[in-house]
Amino acid sequence: MRMGFNDIGAWVLGGLLTLATLHDAQAAPPTEADKPVAVVLGREIPRAALVSDDETRQSQRAALKPEDFARRESMEEVQRLMELVLGPLLKDYARQKSLEPTKEELQAYIGATSKFEKEEFMRAKEDSERRRNELRRVDLPPARRKALQVELESAEQLVQSMSQERAEAAAIAKPPSDRVARAMVLSWKLQRALHRQYGGDIIFQQAGDEAVGAYLPFLEERQKVGDFKLLDEELGRRFWDYVRSAPGIRTEPDALETPWWLTKSDQKSIK
Repeated sequence: MRMGFNDIGAWVLGGLLTLATLHDAQAAPPTEADKPVAVVLGREIPRAALVSDDETRQSQRAALKPEDFARRESMEEVQRLMELVLGPLLKDYARQKSLEPTKEELQAYIGATSKFEKEEFMRAKEDSERRRNELRRVDLPPARRKALQVELESAEQLVQSMSQERAEAAAIAKPPSDRVARAMVLSWKLQRALHRQYGGDIIFQQAGDEAVGAYLPFLEERQKVGDFKLLDEELGRRFWDYVRSAPGIRTEPDALETPWWLTKSDQKSIK
């Protein structure tokens, strides 16, 4: 499975509260692309929603062997179905569990991430200065001097980029947006709630750990009560195979009990 749940994790974080916009069925007889392949909370998902645009498909077809293109298209079809099924169900779950971030949780996130950014900037400046000082040594071997010059150039570019970002943020006097903070906090609270209720493995993600082991029992339960239905048997088989695979770097079973931004800062936990 190709980077499956990294894509899912990133989609849940960035688009958790935004459902995909799907066109209403037309009065004319539906084409194969118009036919629904699933129904989620009463909303039909047409097969067309699972397919890349023509330009992307043509580009991929030209770059890949026929068998590789077929495998990639099949995987991407299942990934999009997973997104369109899981997203609305997670939004509904968050509503049922009253997981909306509090003002205190948002402030904790914004404060911690601002502190991280400042610390990273200081480390970058110190790293640049360390290399600059080493280059002043008269006994430095030529090979090491050449390598240091490359490293210093890269380090200075990083400092310059970070300085520009900090200046732009200061100019508009604006901390990390409430939208970003809300998405991050809500994602963590959602993943923690899923893991507490359904258990299963947790995998490391750069944007926050993900309770991938909880997705199978969660989806099975939601299917059983009729919140979603898969209408295409073959696609449904591939969907459940995808859910069961859940690859990734496993992490500690209590990794979701404390949000990463507090774990890194002062080890406090939001209850």
